[in-house]
Amino acid sequence: MNFLEAMKFRHACKIFDENKKISAGEFDFILEAGRLSPSSTGLEQWDFLVVQNPQLRQKIRAVSWDQPQITTCSHLVVILAKVAEVKGVGKYVEKMIKRREDKAPDIIGDRKKFYGDFLTGRFGGNDELIYHWSSKQCYIAAANMMTAAASLGIDSCPIEGFDEAALNGILGLDTSKQRVAIVVPFGYRLKPQPKKYRREINDVVKWIY
Repeated sequence: MNFLEAMKFRHACKIFDENKKISAGEFDFILEAGRLSPSSTGLEQWDFLVVQNPQLRQKIRAVSWDQPQITTCSHLVVILAKVAEVKGVGKYVEKMIKRREDKAPDIIGDRKKFYGDFLTGRFGGNDELIYHWSSKQCYIAAANMMTAAASLGIDSCPIEGFDEAALNGILGLDTSKQRVAIVVPFGYRLKPQPKKYRREINDVVKWIY
């Protein structure tokens, strides 16, 4: 389907058909849409954790308002927001800089200074500020993955209704390094899509000339 058809097809699917599974090729396509997403300063502040273990899913569901999407979906993606790796110019940021084709020392030095000034100047090493910035980037990736899925006739549901501390703990995360930003189940709807309600375009858009 074309882009607007995919947008109209997509909805927050509340329960999935447990007997229908996404093919490996289609799920790779969804993950690739996330990987290719834009991010602030190009630092790709995300990691994707695909949780297929049934017991772990039950634990995640228990701290996520008992939402059935988590255990009925075909594939469950937990998007993790980076904290420590984007706190300053360490190994991760240096790797992101050095992957560029132009590796002249002066250019690399300029880029390191840019990233260092930006990260320390804007966030001052504050984990909470860094997490909120990183999590915004994760939402971009999540949105692209959901639209990519919809283009294949695959459903999804963005979930931020969870106990953050409990979920980070279940996944064994060191929250000084990374934290859960959003959880996205993917699969096939069990029930018909409800009517989509959106504001009219003239109510949403204001033009300034």
